[in-house]
Amino acid sequence: MTYWDRKLIREQLDQKLKTQLAAFYTDQGWIKLIREALGMSTQQLAKRVGIDQSRISRLENAEIDGDLKLSSLKKIADALDMQFVYGFVPKNSLESMVREQARKIALKRMGRVNHTMRLEEQELTNDEKMKSFDDLVQKILIENPKDFWDQ
Repeated sequence: MTYWDRKLIREQLDQKLKTQLAAFYTDQGWIKLIREALGMSTQQLAKRVGIDQSRISRLENAEIDGDLKLSSLKKIADALDMQFVYGFVPKNSLESMVREQARKIALKRMGRVNHTMRLEEQELTNDEKMKSFDDLVQKILIENPKDFWDQ
């Protein structure tokens, strides 16, 4: 797969994530939000899940705190007759994550080259450095070294 193939896939996935998954975020917790929207009491949900009523409140709080097992969420989703969906939403975009990593690698490489050139009194101007940096970032993106995420 070429750089351009991966870039297209990242951009398409970024668009899907941005338009679809971001709409599914809630800081109230899905269990309580859906349970209340359905007009279902904690006792009724507990009966459907097969656990004590007091545990439903603890699970709803644990969901908000981010301390809930995926298996528990799946059981509750089944009890609510809903499909459980699990996913990640990037803070920015996949493309910006890849570009930022390439910039980090380029900065590291440019630092070594600039030091050597300065010692040899061949240092580039700021415009030349910016152009070289942008070219190096693009080169790193296209070459996609195997240790890309190790650096």
